[in-house]
Formats: sequence, structure tokens, C-alpha cells
Amino acid sequence: FRAIKYPGSRHLIARLRYSHARGSIWLDTLREAVAFFGVQSQVDWREADHYVKINGSEIWVDGLDDKERVEKILGREYNTIFLNEISQITYSTVTTVLTRLALKIDGCHNLAFFDCNPPSKFHWSYKMFVQLRDPETGEPLDPTHYGAIQVNPEDNTQHLPDGYIADILEHLPEDQQRRFLRGEFGDAQGVIFSGWEIVADIPDEVRRRSRRSLGLDFGFTVDPTALVDCYLYGEDIYIDELIYADGLTNQQLAMLIRELQLGTDIYADSAEPKSIRELQQARVPVRGAKKGPDSVKQGIDWLLSKRIHVTRRSANLQAELANYAWKQNRDGRPFPVPIDDFNHAIDALRYATEPWKRTMAPSNITAARIGL
Repeated sequence: FRAIKYPGSRHLIARLRYSHARGSIWLDTLREAVAFFGVQSQVDWREADHYVKINGSEIWVDGLDDKERVEKILGREYNTIFLNEISQITYSTVTTVLTRLALKIDGCHNLAFFDCNPPSKFHWSYKMFVQLRDPETGEPLDPTHYGAIQVNPEDNTQHLPDGYIADILEHLPEDQQRRFLRGEFGDAQGVIFSGWEIVADIPDEVRRRSRRSLGLDFGFTVDPTALVDCYLYGEDIYIDELIYADGLTNQQLAMLIRELQLGTDIYADSAEPKSIRELQQARVPVRGAKKGPDSVKQGIDWLLSKRIHVTRRSANLQAELANYAWKQNRDGRPFPVPIDDFNHAIDALRYATEPWKRTMAPSNITAARIGL
């Protein structure tokens, strides 16, 4: 509609993964939208680059999981940005993409749209659109700049097959009914970490008298690079998220770390020796964290024996802690194998605390503590 109304405008529809954007949007929904407006004869489909031209305007469909595609996205300006399935997209990626909402077309007010099956209440989308607070600072947002609408399957029955709601959606496990039937934000099922606390900042007393360590998890396209600053103060761990970003080369990462002037060693994923060597050559004090058999589970168990405090600005770490969960059996009961998702900053946390585990006697971990 906006492409037709404003000649010469440009619009982006993107998902995290390009293959999903192509399958669900380019080959399906966008074609139905063109048919709905009855403008099939006016649309020029550019199959090679996945954009259409209509009325002198362009609608692009793309993914955020490849450096070259992201650079192309950032190389253009848009009047509309529509991010689809944002439960999968990090807040840092969103803020970067929104910098391109900058094309000026007379009469066109630039807008960003988002949609999702609601994740947990710690996801940045809940904070921004429901609580109307900045996901990083917690400060109130101008309510005139943000809006939200809930659309559930019951609102769309004329386009659904008979029995879809009663025979399928209403028989899903409770947590899936919450998301896919009722469209509600909630708490992730089988979540590993609970009872952690959000604090305004690392207390001065903790900074002065605690043990400090930094952890780094490498990423690039789909997975972000995460750097966390950790303080061990008795049985309490205080954590501050320093870097959480997609598409960072090791040279860019080294520059960011040097600018932080951290003054202590960083423990990184030892499975990335090339990246560790490149950072060391760039004068970053980084070393590989030691891994052993079942190191992930052991690291989680050790963290569960502590009281965890996270700074308010650590929005991505909060989202991970709220969603990092145990796998479940067919009956929906968790068993002690974590799902490999929502764990980039948490992996960095495990690397940071690894030297502490080697120098301290393990605390008692009970089955009740980890929810089994």
C-alpha cells in the first residue's frame, strides 16, 4: 500500500534467516498481497535480487544472517522497514537496521513494523511495545511513537481450515498455546536460570572487593559476538554486558575491546584458536577457556549455585537468561541437556567463570535447584 501510494519510495521486509524470508515472504505472502491489491500487471518481479518494482517504488525481501546481505541492506535507505518474527532477532541488530529508515519522500512518514509469536516477557519487544520502556536503559518511551496490536487465530477463522483451532492449537502444550493460540508473552518453559536480579549497576563495593573476569563468545552472522564483565562477590555474581553484536570481524572486535580499556584478561571459546590468535596479535589480552567433558553442564551447575545479578543495560543477557531452557521429553518434562539457543552471552559467562571453578570447591547442587 505504501509503495503504491508514494511513488519512488523504498521498503524492506526482513527476517533473521534469508532462506525463511524467501520461502515465507517472497514466494508466498508478498504474492498474496500483490493479488489482494489487484496490481499483478503493474509489478515487476526482480527474482535475482528479491525485490519488486511498482509505481516507481521498490519492495525488498532479505535476511539478516549473512554479512554481505546485511551490508547491502545498510547500503540503502528506506521509508518502511518491516522485521518479521522478531523473537529471533537481537535488539542490537534491530537498532542497526533502523538507522536506514532515512529515505525522504514528500508526504511519506517513515515507519517501522514488527511482528512475532510472543516470546518471554524479558524479550526486548515486550519491554518496548508493552511496557513502553527502553530495552537497554529501562527509561520510559514516548507512547505516541509506539503501538501494538494482538491478532490471534480466532480473529482469522475465515482464512483457516475447519478444526485447525480445536483439533490442533488447543491440543498443544500450555506454553505453545500461550504463544500460538492466545498470543501472550510469558515465561519460557523449563527455563534453566530463575530468581536472578536486575540491578542498576555493579555496586562500588563489589568492584573494589570482588574477583573479576571477562568472557567472550565468538559469533558473526546469525550468532552474535558477546563479551561480558563478571564479578564474584562471595556467593553472588554480578554481570555487565559489554558487547553483543552481529557481523563483527576480529579486527573490529579488537578495536572495540581496546576502547573499553578493561585492564584484565579475557577468557574466550578455545574452539576458536584462530580468532584468539588474531586478537592477541591486535594487543587484546585474551586466552582460551579450558574445556573438559560435559563442560557446559558443569558450568551451568556451578552458576546455579550462585546468586546472579545483571545490570539493567544488559538487555540481551536478560533475554537469554529468561529463555535458556532444558530440553523436554515427549511429556513436556525437562531433562538436564540445555537447548542450544539463547546462550551466546551465557556461554561468555561460562568462559569468564571457568578459572573460578578450578580454584574453588564446588557448591552443593540439588535437583530441586535446577528444576529437575
